[in-house]
Amino acid sequence: MDLYVNVRGSGEAVLMVHGIISDASFFDGAADVLKDKYKVMAYDRRGYGKNEDSADAELRSAAEDTLQQFTVAAQAEDAANVIKMYSDGPAWVFGNSAGGLISIELALKFPELVKGLILLEPSLVYDDESVRLIEEWNRELNGYVESKKIKRALPAFSRVIGGEASAEKMTLEQMKQTYKNLTNFMYGELNEVQHYRPDIETVRGIKCPVKIFVTADGQDSIFAKTSVAGAKTVGWDIIEVPGRHNMAKEKATEFAKALDETIEEMKSEI
Repeated sequence: MDLYVNVRGSGEAVLMVHGIISDASFFDGAADVLKDKYKVMAYDRRGYGKNEDSADAELRSAAEDTLQQFTVAAQAEDAANVIKMYSDGPAWVFGNSAGGLISIELALKFPELVKGLILLEPSLVYDDESVRLIEEWNRELNGYVESKKIKRALPAFSRVIGGEASAEKMTLEQMKQTYKNLTNFMYGELNEVQHYRPDIETVRGIKCPVKIFVTADGQDSIFAKTSVAGAKTVGWDIIEVPGRHNMAKEKATEFAKALDETIEEMKSEI
């Protein structure tokens, strides 16, 4: 599958894997900071951003197996292909939110391509209350799919994810792109990536170093709590970073600094 890839800078390769309702542009600010030291590879996951194969309503109703194109396993292969095509060797991999789950699958299936993983709130281990909350959220989102009122899902994301971005700050083109990304998630990934739970015993087998970023202002969120629970279960280091769940975009300079410092620390662990 051909995917849009934005490559900037030179040096050690860093692959950026975005989360839901997003695309490669999520990392523009951070890439501009990191490009003087690293070769930053940010790509649009299938259906997102500049890619044309979005999982719209017509595709979903036309063929049930269309949804299988958006599995975490299929997207891990996409990430592997980006590294193979644009890097001379293994890469450091940063996964934001759901992109962290894809990054974990990448490290499990293609360990030879990953030097280390840095994951921001990937949601790993759910207690009973977290299960209840995420299932309630999923029912709400699926309700918008069934009623074909996709745009009404945006406030649900703002409520759960939080952050500084708002529709008032977006250009018309950005709003159109956000709606396309939202549609891709709702019809393609909602009941695939959103329900993916990596087997923790399998995850223990990841050989490369792994660090978990947890945001200072979002520690009460379901994303942070399930990520901390998973990190503690597996024994991964937890690093506090500023901001909320989308801090890699909203606080790009601080994020780039934290990522660079973490990569330097991880080099001693290889």
